[in-house]
Amino acid sequence: MKDRSKKYLQKSNNDVIHVGNLIAWIIQEKHIKKKDVAQCLNVIPNTITQYFKQPSVQTAILWRLSQALDYNLLIDLGERLKIPFETKVEKQLKEDLAAKNAELEHLKIELNLLKRIHKIE
Repeated sequence: MKDRSKKYLQKSNNDVIHVGNLIAWIIQEKHIKKKDVAQCLNVIPNTITQYFKQPSVQTAILWRLSQALDYNLLIDLGERLKIPFETKVEKQLKEDLAAKNAELEHLKIELNLLKRIHKIE
């Protein structure tokens, strides 16, 4: 008889972390009470406890939890994925930094030229 096990349920070494455990850990680390998180999400505290048991959580819930915890769960999960990613803000900052570095080099050259002209050391 064929093996009818569901392949999507099989675990591998690079599987996503247990999101419920991550949520519980963040709440514990930030010293936030479950009832306060529940109140912020307009759910009963038992719902928060149920989230702790979930290996995955809907994006909308992660979004709301991120706001309630003042912690970006979506970015945290994305960073654990180990796939290089650059946000628009990071890209702009890198471009700005490169422009400032180029300007700094240009100013150093001008300063050295002025020092030579005026024989300042």
